[in-house]
Amino acid sequence: MIRKVLTFILLFSLRGFAQTDALKPIDCSQLLTWMTAGIPSQRLLRLARERGVGFGLDEDTKNVLLSAGVDQGFIRALQSARSAKTDSGCPADLVQAAALVHRQKYEEAEPIVRKLLLITPENADLHLALGHLRQQRGDMDEAFDAYADAKDLNPFLPEVHNGLSYVFSQSNDPENAIAEARTALSLDPKNAEGYRYLGLALYVNDNYPAALYALRESLAQDPKRGESYYAIGMVRTTQKDFAGAADAYREAIRLNPGLEKAQLNLGMVLRELAQQRRSVAVGRKSQKANSSN
Repeated sequence: MIRKVLTFILLFSLRGFAQTDALKPIDCSQLLTWMTAGIPSQRLLRLARERGVGFGLDEDTKNVLLSAGVDQGFIRALQSARSAKTDSGCPADLVQAAALVHRQKYEEAEPIVRKLLLITPENADLHLALGHLRQQRGDMDEAFDAYADAKDLNPFLPEVHNGLSYVFSQSNDPENAIAEARTALSLDPKNAEGYRYLGLALYVNDNYPAALYALRESLAQDPKRGESYYAIGMVRTTQKDFAGAADAYREAIRLNPGLEKAQLNLGMVLRELAQQRRSVAVGRKSQKANSSN
């Protein structure tokens, strides 16, 4: 009984912490850390609208954010968000880390994040960023450890559960991957990445119709996310719907020209389509020859 009461008190306290934190305007440090953690612009802007922005957007700050990889549309959207102007500025090391991640230089960004973690080890967002960097570098064990640390510090951040879902999918553990993605969506039902990772987990679980449904839900929330089209291409390829896969990969490349894996897969499915067309042509030619005899 005492354990249940203590558990309830802990959970209540965490919920209170999460709700209080959610009311705070986003400062520049947090925004840059989330950018380093790979959180998409659509999600960042929604958080800015919900919570407000805690820093001024003068010309110097705009230039800093532009150097970190955002575009002018992102700046204009930030300007329309409620502003509290409580922040002192944008730390140069986080600007550099976010800029490196934008250029996909994950190996160079990682030492910056690790150095910052030595200073503030209780920063869940930095652990999330480290998890993203290790994930991008293909180290799922260290990515899991970083995401788990972030989860211990802030279990109410959907992106933490998205990261864990991806790691579980890559480890061929679809049940835990599905559970983590659903947790992310329970925390934020409009989270496009939550639907994308749920779709990937369902794909690993060989549930292709459900995977496609989840991926379409992801695009309904964020129609400009090339990675979601890439995932649809993966599902279509497995279903041997090469024409549908090619369309998905083309859209992924249009939205994200740097998505090299989509370019590679597009080449593969185009070769499969060409082979199919040759087989059909040979079959028709053979059928025509037999009918003439």
